[in-house]
Amino acid sequence: MPVDHGEPADAASARLAAAVRRLMNASVLSMASDAAREAASLDIIRLAERLEDVGMRESMPWPDAESMRRGRRPFSPVIGSANPIAPPMTVRVLDDRSVVGECTMRPIHEGPPGVVHGGWVASLLDQLLGHANAAAGVGGFTAELTVRYRKPTPYDVPLTIRARTDSVDGRQVRASGEIVANDVVTAEARGLFLMPSAERLEALRENVESRIGS
Repeated sequence: MPVDHGEPADAASARLAAAVRRLMNASVLSMASDAAREAASLDIIRLAERLEDVGMRESMPWPDAESMRRGRRPFSPVIGSANPIAPPMTVRVLDDRSVVGECTMRPIHEGPPGVVHGGWVASLLDQLLGHANAAAGVGGFTAELTVRYRKPTPYDVPLTIRARTDSVDGRQVRASGEIVANDVVTAEARGLFLMPSAERLEALRENVESRIGS
């Protein structure tokens, strides 16, 4: 199946996020003086004001059915190319409906020295398990997520995250996945997801659209 890079319709959003991503890295790693940091802070505030002055939306637009099936979320904090906090991640849907994600985490994602924060490890796995369910047409909300941390997950190293849907029982969907770095599994996860009813999904959509409209 086609590769989904999580690109927004407006590529300028992805370029803006990439620039902010670079800025975030520099803010953590730069050895600039306090005076240089203060000056940079003022410059950044002025840039933020330029974007804010044209108007701010309250929420992301509700994705269409095909985007939800593919798990395509350009502003996702985990996979979105238009969200600067995301690594970002590319995701491939395989013929068996399992998914493979690829990303490289950065120093801003550090937990223990030299490795990725455990919360980010869980986020990567939660995202890919949900992505696999969406690709299989049984997307739902996370009800339980169990993560086994086998090895420290490094940053600045290409990561491969694999996930698949294991079973469907009514509205309950179970999925599993793992993170691989340098051919070594660093973390595994199993999750229970609940497919929302049509009424619940419609109520969520209406809530999002009402906030955007207001």
